[in-house]
Amino acid sequence: MSQLKSESKEIDGNSYEVYMLPPMLSQDLLMDVAKMVGPALGPVLDKFFNGGNPDVLSQELGADFFSRATSTFFIGLDKKVMRDVIGAMANVSNVDGRPLKVIFDIHFLGRLEIMYQWLMFAMRVQWGNSLSALVKVAPQGAQKMMGRV
Repeated sequence: MSQLKSESKEIDGNSYEVYMLPPMLSQDLLMDVAKMVGPALGPVLDKFFNGGNPDVLSQELGADFFSRATSTFFIGLDKKVMRDVIGAMANVSNVDGRPLKVIFDIHFLGRLEIMYQWLMFAMRVQWGNSLSALVKVAPQGAQKMMGRV
């Protein structure tokens, strides 16, 4: 990997290093992920940001809120999107100094929970700042589109 900047994290005794994806690939994958998880996030964001009040601690959620949100999230998962994201992240990751894509199958064999931890780390590296900006701008943009602002 020719990039100079990466982020590293220790997960289950292994050191993972993640570099950035090319900008347009990153953007395309981010849009695919947003489309995939959007239906599950909609009710969550509506509940937390209803009326412009992001004070999560004062919200009344109801007993079944998280189970409904989790159900919607898992129903919306798309195998192709997940494979595309995992493959792209593996291409820009090292584990213990070795390219992850070369040893991916053997490294994560029987360790899906570790694969998911690495994937969440890689997604945070790629899109942490972008998602924060998107969440801040999206409700305002939606309100403008609907003529409410």
